[in-house]
Amino acid sequence: MHQDEKVDLRSIYGELLNYSRDAGWYNFPNLEYIDSDRIIEIFKKAIDEIKKYKKEIEESTLILEQNLEEISNTYDLLSALLEITNILSRDINPFKVALEIVDVIEKNIMAREISLFLFDEGNEFEFSTPNAKNTKEFFKSYILTSKSVIMNDSIPLMVIPIQSGEEFNGAFVCMGKENGTFFSAADRKLVEATSKQLKLALSNYSYFKNEMKRAMIEKELAIARDIQYNLFPHTFPPDYKIWGASLPAREIGGDYYDAFERNDKLFLTVADVSGKGIGAAIMMSMFRSYLKSLSSKSDLHEIATLLNHLMCEELSEDRFVTAVIGIFDPRSKTFEYVNAGHDPVFIFGDGKIKLLESENPPFGVIENDDFYIPKNVKLSENDLLVMYTDGFPEARNDKNEEYGLERLFKKIVELSSKSPAEIVKLLLEDVKMFSQSTVQHDDMTILVIKG
Repeated sequence: MHQDEKVDLRSIYGELLNYSRDAGWYNFPNLEYIDSDRIIEIFKKAIDEIKKYKKEIEESTLILEQNLEEISNTYDLLSALLEITNILSRDINPFKVALEIVDVIEKNIMAREISLFLFDEGNEFEFSTPNAKNTKEFFKSYILTSKSVIMNDSIPLMVIPIQSGEEFNGAFVCMGKENGTFFSAADRKLVEATSKQLKLALSNYSYFKNEMKRAMIEKELAIARDIQYNLFPHTFPPDYKIWGASLPAREIGGDYYDAFERNDKLFLTVADVSGKGIGAAIMMSMFRSYLKSLSSKSDLHEIATLLNHLMCEELSEDRFVTAVIGIFDPRSKTFEYVNAGHDPVFIFGDGKIKLLESENPPFGVIENDDFYIPKNVKLSENDLLVMYTDGFPEARNDKNEEYGLERLFKKIVELSSKSPAEIVKLLLEDVKMFSQSTVQHDDMTILVIKG
């Protein structure tokens, strides 16, 4: 190296040294302690450090660009999901807004064809973009397979199922990309996140529908209870020792009992319509109306035959009414009755039990004038006559044991010295004690008269 070059090199180094010290960096040695070769070595090292720093900056820039792209994708994903969330929150029924959701998906993933297929109570619903032509045919074959996620870059094709465990609610089917590429990881994230939101919305909608059905059933039961309550007598003829009651079950049935005077006699009935709910209550209301209108006739056979004729006309083949209708004559102490497929009437007097069994079909089953021939039974003073529905003997406890006829008759005999009102009250209490708060599925109705 020439002398002039060494002087220039030292001069340059001197300027670098002064600049570094002005910047607060004292790593460079003083000029008087080094020679030209040392200066060259320092410069080479500095250049290497600069190159290394430049490479680190370039790598950091690349990472930053990637992070910015990821942040941008995440922002787009969150924006799309927020839009979908707002759409779903507008209506409890996701089927009403499903097409709007498809539009948001199309706008964000740029697919040529998008279809959303949903199932509800066995019915299939399709929500598609206008140009969707191949998605439906594909879905027909897809639902016959494993119903799993499909990502096919060659078509391109993306299928995201909407399911939870074994329950399959539908799927997104996306075909083709507008820019000719394949569906990205960001596309899949968006559609998968949307399918999860839809699954939750469908679950909420299903719960909502079930609650609405339950509310309708509760409303129907309340109406049935009102109908049934209004059928029952709220007072009894004062000249007779008689009392009755009905203990409703959770499931409203069609029990009915009544006691009213006609032609200086006491007309009695206990009946039970087949079935539950408001339908049974309405049929019992109809039965009561017909019976009341016919009770003015004096011939019990005529009453029963006409009543059966009317019920056969009104009731469907799977409906019928079991009943006991009877007329108690207080002067002769006779009870004339027709038992139409009902539980036996219980009579207790002079230490003896007598059961008035049915020999006729229920009302509304078959028309035949040969049925419903009345029978008569003589009652002595203070003889006990009890009519009831099958809810009494069929009442169950928590061990699934039935109250039973034997226990019912035994309890009636035990209480026979008491008034009809006391007998009814204590019988109901005994059944309650036996059932131990077990929910009963049939009403318990009873009518007690003393001769």
